[in-house]
Amino acid sequence: MNFLEVMMGRMTRQHLIEVGLALALTFVACLFVALAVWADQGTGVVVSDAWARPTIGDGRVTAAYMTIQNAGTAEDVLRSAQSPKAARVEIHETTMTDDGIMKMRPLENGLTIPAGGSASLKPGGAHVMVMGLDGELAKGGTLPLTLEFEMAGPIEISVPVGTGPSHAGGKDGSGAAPDHQHH
Repeated sequence: MNFLEVMMGRMTRQHLIEVGLALALTFVACLFVALAVWADQGTGVVVSDAWARPTIGDGRVTAAYMTIQNAGTAEDVLRSAQSPKAARVEIHETTMTDDGIMKMRPLENGLTIPAGGSASLKPGGAHVMVMGLDGELAKGGTLPLTLEFEMAGPIEISVPVGTGPSHAGGKDGSGAAPDHQHH
């Protein structure tokens, strides 16, 4: 008789079930710890200097601008955005044609933010186009936006309305609500 046969002979069926259950629970606990650590790492996406233009007259369209930094180790893509104040929100890019005409078009594949890099959404370039607003946006107001990233997921920001990031009115001068700019 070898050691294993001796030990198995001493263990009752109930002990085997208890040992198996203890091992299973230990495995599940380790899995939860690993998932919690992974979820807490975040993706390193930070939104700063956000601002949106005030609407003019009865206009129900505006554009939002910001800087998106990706401190993560993998590129991320801003896939879409939405706002409870707008019927439609799209990620757009403005380009100059060979004829000197500026053209604006949606970025169908989103806006890529390289790992360790950033993307500047600014007038004359990439921006968040907000259409079908439910009311006017006046200087000093805010526009709630949810930015949907491929890796980071949704990031909610409150975008100050003004004439630029330093004039938009963020508490820290960043133009984005401090409690909603990092994910």
